[in-house]
Amino acid sequence: MHRILVLIFFAGAATTAGTAPPLFVAIAEHATVVDGGLSRGVAFGDADGDGDPDLLVANTINYPEFLYRNDDDRFVQVMETKPSLAAGFTEGVNWVDFDNDGDLDIFAARTRGPNALYRNDGNWSFVEQEAGDLSTDRSASSMACWADVDGDGWLDIFVVNRNGEDDALYRNQNGRAFERVTDSVVGGAGGDGRSCVFADFDGDGDPDLYVGNFVDTSKTPPSKQRNFFYFNEGNFGFTEIRSGHAVESRALTYGTSATDADNDGDLDLLLTNIGNGDQNHLYLNDGVGNMKLHEAGLSNAISTPSKGHTWGDFDLDGDIDLAIANGTEGSDRIRNALYLNDGAANFNAKADDDFTAHRHVSAGIAWADIDRDGDLDLYVANWGDGDQDNVMYENQSRGSWLKINLEGSASNRMAVGARVTVTTRYGGVSKRQFRWLNTSTGYASQNEPVLHFGLGHAMSVDTLRIDWPSGRHDTLNSLAANQHLHIREGET
Repeated sequence: MHRILVLIFFAGAATTAGTAPPLFVAIAEHATVVDGGLSRGVAFGDADGDGDPDLLVANTINYPEFLYRNDDDRFVQVMETKPSLAAGFTEGVNWVDFDNDGDLDIFAARTRGPNALYRNDGNWSFVEQEAGDLSTDRSASSMACWADVDGDGWLDIFVVNRNGEDDALYRNQNGRAFERVTDSVVGGAGGDGRSCVFADFDGDGDPDLYVGNFVDTSKTPPSKQRNFFYFNEGNFGFTEIRSGHAVESRALTYGTSATDADNDGDLDLLLTNIGNGDQNHLYLNDGVGNMKLHEAGLSNAISTPSKGHTWGDFDLDGDIDLAIANGTEGSDRIRNALYLNDGAANFNAKADDDFTAHRHVSAGIAWADIDRDGDLDLYVANWGDGDQDNVMYENQSRGSWLKINLEGSASNRMAVGARVTVTTRYGGVSKRQFRWLNTSTGYASQNEPVLHFGLGHAMSVDTLRIDWPSGRHDTLNSLAANQHLHIREGET
């Protein structure tokens, strides 16, 4: 048997009769909306281990990161950590358990000076870690992605750099330090990177890598840069993919992410672009990493300059939807965009709530279940027009759900890279859904590191299968809907 810590929280499982409410409503009195720091990235994670997600926001005007404690669904800014986070020009942020001790540490990707890794020592004490090459390399960094690249149970890191600098891949040395990998095709091609994503695109069990680039600074004048795509061959060896629309098409790419948009069991790829005339691109995977451009209804007539984005089942109907943060100064027509999935990767724009109505110049976006009611709330970092305040949006959905927190043992403690398959049945029809645990979304940001499933009208889960990064497979049967689960790898 599996020993499972089950935290049960029941939400309304049936759709309320009458007119559906707006999907997202801004929380006007929320403490986080009065803060602005030319914010870029945003990350959710349970920093203090009390079961609810806390919040970290990156600022680019030499401010310290904004750090908020979730206090009974109200966020309180932690003004003085012990010691405090240093001021810096930070663009991307992560919560990550780099030392496998069971709590979430902080990584800050900075556009000036060295990046910073803070070890979580408990009770809101974060200590800057001397992390070898990761601490001493000076670069203009946009964001970072984490994965167990070589399958040794420790999370490695890839850092995306700007201004023609080489990107950097670092090997985790058992939680003590990070060594830069110099004998790999990854990180040696220059570029002007903005985003990255680790994902098992070819289905062979290890994380591949996609990098979104901006301009080719080697050209005069600079022109749009191609993106980079690498397949993991093991032991930090990668093969670069240089053909296909996903790498040959040139755009000003800001956001990258991987998700199963068409619910066929493999990871698809989304790029959000900001250049004039650039469209956002969704690529569907054939199962072995070949990406085909998909016309999915993702055009946006109101605003095209897209940066951050995040996938989630926002309406709890059993398929994965898309929220995009749009933002480049110079237009008063900029709106964020929300697209609902019909279940086959065809998307319809929804434009009747606060999230899509506000005129903000936005950057990073991420979700978390901030109030533990089973739906996904959004936080958007804004930066334009003299430093706009950031905004929290509460989700108003009603439906069944399941939320899963994983804890690795043979795998990395955070279980990054795990795949969970959920099978439900309703009205005599069986349905499977797939989720992968990742540490990044879109641009410079990170969702709450849990796996969330909208279940529609189904009130139970027939089977839940976990494919751990270690190669182990665990299966659980007959689970009630509307639960928060904590599942440890291989425990009986």
